[in-house]
Amino acid sequence: MKQVIGAVTGLLINCSAAIAQEPSLHPKLTKEQFLSFSAAAAVAGMYCGKLELNADFFTGYQYGTGIYPPLDPYFGSEMARLEKEAKNDPKSYCSATRRMFYKGNKPKPLVAPLLIDKP
Repeated sequence: MKQVIGAVTGLLINCSAAIAQEPSLHPKLTKEQFLSFSAAAAVAGMYCGKLELNADFFTGYQYGTGIYPPLDPYFGSEMARLEKEAKNDPKSYCSATRRMFYKGNKPKPLVAPLLIDKP
């Protein structure tokens, strides 16, 4: 009986240690990251003809955090900065934002699924 209890205890300790070492499946975005990424995606929606904002992701994040980007001054300043970048080189800008934010990337977007195809 002592051996069974010892084996079960050892198994539980090993499983707990393995679970603790696994990386988070969904890394969290800070407020500033979300606002910056939202601005980048919004600009991509304006300058990259085949892409639009992933409303489901934005709605879920806004609902979960209470952060509404259009009302935040940081979002506006970041969007103005990125719009200048997109105007100067739209092809590069669209390519970069597609890699970072396009939901259809396999296996996944580099940052967050903020962009989808326009219907």
